[in-house]
Amino acid sequence: MQQESRDIEKRYQDFITEVVETETVWGLTHEDTWATSSSYEFEDTEVILFWSDKAGAAACAEDDWAEYEPESISLVEFLENWCVGMYGDELLLGANWNTDLTGKEVEPLVIALEIINELKEHGKSLEFTQYDSQEEFEEQVIEALEGGEE
Repeated sequence: MQQESRDIEKRYQDFITEVVETETVWGLTHEDTWATSSSYEFEDTEVILFWSDKAGAAACAEDDWAEYEPESISLVEFLENWCVGMYGDELLLGANWNTDLTGKEVEPLVIALEIINELKEHGKSLEFTQYDSQEEFEEQVIEALEGGEE
């Protein structure tokens, strides 16, 4: 079990590193529906799954998702639209789940902040469309997270 936990954490960290590197996030879609799973941790909570590469997404396109295709979105769109929207909808994010459909479930704004921190670590800055700057996006995410903890 400890090895599995380490593997899940490594795949999660790889997700953050790789999406910052490529500025692309992958999901599985079929007719405008994105692949989701029920949360293992929270009852009545959906998890939308994302991968850091096309191959990881494609590997999970089986069984219920056999007709799903990998689809890419820009990192900016992922942060601005997906992470913020999923937070508002009280959904969780699954990053780099494997074909057994196991992986880390994360609050969308938590992963958004981790991605922003990784961008800063690498001296990268994204051109946001709905925020004046990456810094403004970061400030709003922190504010929302702090507000949610009260």
